[in-house]
Amino acid sequence: MKVAARVAARFGRGGLQFSKSWDTRRVVAMSTLTPEAAGQRAEELALQDASGQHEPSMETLLAHAGVLKHENAAMSPPIHMASTYTRPANGPYKEGDFIYSRMHNPTRLLLEKEVARLECHGLALPNDVSVTCCAFASGMMAASSIILAHKTPLKVLLPKDLYHGVPTVLHEVFSRFQVSVESVDMTDLSNIKQKLAETSSENDVIVWMETPSNPQCNVIDVAAVCQVVETYREQTNRTVTTVVDSTLAPPPLCQPLHFGADLVMHSGTKYLGGHSDVLLGVATCSPWTKRGRELSPVLHQVQIDVGGVASSLDCWLTLRGLRTLATRVQRQCLSAMQLATYLQEHPLIHAVYYPGLETHLQHGVAKRHMSGGFGGILSVELEDESSAMAFAGALQTIQRATSLGGTETLIEHRASIEPPDRQVSPAGLLRVSVGLEAPADLLSDVEQALRIVQRIRDENQPY
Repeated sequence: MKVAARVAARFGRGGLQFSKSWDTRRVVAMSTLTPEAAGQRAEELALQDASGQHEPSMETLLAHAGVLKHENAAMSPPIHMASTYTRPANGPYKEGDFIYSRMHNPTRLLLEKEVARLECHGLALPNDVSVTCCAFASGMMAASSIILAHKTPLKVLLPKDLYHGVPTVLHEVFSRFQVSVESVDMTDLSNIKQKLAETSSENDVIVWMETPSNPQCNVIDVAAVCQVVETYREQTNRTVTTVVDSTLAPPPLCQPLHFGADLVMHSGTKYLGGHSDVLLGVATCSPWTKRGRELSPVLHQVQIDVGGVASSLDCWLTLRGLRTLATRVQRQCLSAMQLATYLQEHPLIHAVYYPGLETHLQHGVAKRHMSGGFGGILSVELEDESSAMAFAGALQTIQRATSLGGTETLIEHRASIEPPDRQVSPAGLLRVSVGLEAPADLLSDVEQALRIVQRIRDENQPY
């Protein structure tokens, strides 16, 4: 009756009279409205009445990514390709006007808004704090812009295993500008504490985490590392930034800002785009940490002034990719687990690196941090490089190519593309990015490839 009374009261203000009980007189009363008026009034009331609404799930947000809510809205947003915009006759641009696409572009802004919502989904935002997300021309441009947002001298602490492009740009480019690098085993918190204590007081510091790591799938306890850093900041008043490269664990799987990180980045080329047709990176500053809020305007300034912005087309393609992200990742996680489970029992496979396996050294951390699954990336290690190359060469469904996160399953021998002086992957290691093929087809392909590896081994046994 309370519901009936409330509805009756609201419609009563518009001239409708309802009985106190739910009977056929309501239906008769509704007929006094035209269908158009009824639909319009219903929409007005739905927008006014937020009491029965709840925050949409991440899956729902992703399914609607980029949809603009206004009258006669396109279900796919337009691509704004213009590089420049007209100026008013009286000179100054008005607030909110677009000027030049390097500075602001409607398609890029829409993508940045959607990614920011995903990274922060599930936690209330502080009052009067907006979330800064910046889209860049590649994942490496995002990583480089994060470095440029810091003062020098700068010390960057890197995990032992990570995408080789990050240490490469730090050593080959940023080392010229008072940026130094040290590798740390971040699975042991005491190592981080020691490195922070040894760092000169003149240096700003970045604690750079990549989790899961590429390619050995190490998992870092982001919450614990951030707590170590926060304690150190409180004790020393030093400038230390925690950065998480979460490319291998996109938002449906993990949200590092929820665990206290100051900044999270992704190579959007991978899972966010999801179709191997995008080159893009994103970085989002935390609205909850002091350091994240400090970095927000600086990172945005670097994006605009340095100019390594994402193109309109790549932003649009990434928005399209977001719509299927939740479904794609769910399927990829399931298939990756099946492959990892099969491979770890095969006698030709020396090791399988996948956080979903109970034998993985950081499986417990992965269970706490990766709520939606354990990812679509696994690595397998064979006896030597020749065995690994034979295995990759025998595959027919799985494709030999770099990159990851697309709809197709890819395999790559990592050591052969890492810089020789900073090679960290074992010689027999192959990284597998699981796509959307039928799991049975992937397993069949792997089985026949391993049979061929065994045949080649038998043919080359000394007599």
